[in-house]
Amino acid sequence: MRKVIRLFLSYCKRVSFFLLFSNPLFAQQALSSDSLFIEYLLEKKYYNDVLHWTQHRQTFPYYRGLAFYNQLKLDSALHYFEQVPIHHPNYIKSKFLEGIGHTFQKRYQKADQVLSQLSTSDSLLTALRNFQLAGVALLERDTLKFVSYRQQFNGKYFAFSQEEEKLGENYRLIQQHKHKSPLLAGLMSAIVPGSGKIYAGKTGQGLITFIQNLALGLQTYEAYRRDGWKSPRFLLYSGLFTFFYVGNIWGSTLTVHIRKQEFKDKVNEQILFNMQIPIRTVFNQ
Repeated sequence: MRKVIRLFLSYCKRVSFFLLFSNPLFAQQALSSDSLFIEYLLEKKYYNDVLHWTQHRQTFPYYRGLAFYNQLKLDSALHYFEQVPIHHPNYIKSKFLEGIGHTFQKRYQKADQVLSQLSTSDSLLTALRNFQLAGVALLERDTLKFVSYRQQFNGKYFAFSQEEEKLGENYRLIQQHKHKSPLLAGLMSAIVPGSGKIYAGKTGQGLITFIQNLALGLQTYEAYRRDGWKSPRFLLYSGLFTFFYVGNIWGSTLTVHIRKQEFKDKVNEQILFNMQIPIRTVFNQ
């Protein structure tokens, strides 16, 4: 009896396989049903189930990319977005997600390439592509390219009109930011300890550094005046003073670099945030 059941099930599988690949309409309907089911899983945020369901199906790179993207696994997401065929109904969306994915990974040239090669006939999507390219240019600090894209902003699309203004604000912040010199900071701290950190924008740290060096300098001088330069007290305080004095110079130059990177990271974070919102709005992503 069990053998008969196994043979019957095997026969059913063969018939289903034959119908699936011999009847294009049947195959299309099956594919559509699978897509609806996967979209339901995505709506419920069952991303692991989506990946499991599509694991051995080569026809769903878009859904696998979307599942990985929502799990912030960008390398895997980009791998599958690149495989989405041009005739796929979500091809345009996948290219925008691919572009923003590259920007999050600081591959700005690749993002620019993906978006520049994207052909769109819809005016909203064309404006969105222009906006994304403007954001990429700003992340690269290519202000001339950004201005050329910005001239096409018209503010008529509610989905990202506010983000266009915010991107303009980011541009002004970059233009108005004063670039400070690490060399000058080190030179200032060599003359007056702590002044280089104040110049870099760390006033509190600069004052503390000045007080430390002043106290150690006075102790060193007092030890020399009372006990002479060969005394253990003088050697101790002179060594400490030298250590803190040199550290003060190095610390001032380093502070300028840190402050520069902090500003860059902060602005980039704002730019990426402003670039991501329109994609979520337009594509309900």
